[in-house]
Amino acid sequence: MIPNFRGALMGLYTLFLASVAVVGLFVEPTGRLYMWIAGNLWGKVVLGIGGIRLVVRGGEHLDAKQPYVICSNHASQMDIPAIFGGLRIPVRFMAKKSLFFIPIFGWSMWLARFIPVDRASSRKARASIENAAKKVKNGPSVLVFPEGTRSPDGQIKSFKSGAFVLAEKAGVPVLPVAIRGSYNVLPKDSLRPQKGVIEFIVGTPIGMPSDSDGEKDQLRRLTRQAIEKMFETGQPV
Repeated sequence: MIPNFRGALMGLYTLFLASVAVVGLFVEPTGRLYMWIAGNLWGKVVLGIGGIRLVVRGGEHLDAKQPYVICSNHASQMDIPAIFGGLRIPVRFMAKKSLFFIPIFGWSMWLARFIPVDRASSRKARASIENAAKKVKNGPSVLVFPEGTRSPDGQIKSFKSGAFVLAEKAGVPVLPVAIRGSYNVLPKDSLRPQKGVIEFIVGTPIGMPSDSDGEKDQLRRLTRQAIEKMFETGQPV
């Protein structure tokens, strides 16, 4: 599919800033400059280029020194700039390994210390989780889309267990986030963003349940319930 004018401008702007970020990572290799560029010069700005307004609710009292495993629903490519524009804390992504080989964009992910997930086998997937747990213990926070991929219809699908295994191994709380409206402005498999509003709602962190049995399943259930409620009401819980 050929992108519309808004989509082409957003892509060119993203490519330009990714190139700047790659150069910046050689000057400031910790990734802080990269994240500043992503949050301040890309997230809200690239949405604005597409005629998309970002509305943020919640998250005012998050502890910037506390790492989280951030879990969000995922229905659109516009979720990524919404996350960078809406979060007030440093964050890295876990993403499938193939994305890291995309020229410029993928290289910047490698250099910024995003965490690749190798899905070639269960052994490699577990190793990816172990690697991520070591990194998130000392921050920054890591974002995971527990659905595993974008929803084909905008509705929240079942959650996989990886994010909650990660939270358990790292010993950090889960931060539930709901994104509303992104599917309407750019559904899956489309390159033609439309004007609209994306709501970014940040919930209350959820600690690991104290019960010894079924901890990860209970944490997954509580996280999904929180995201579903915020997705339905548009208000933090």
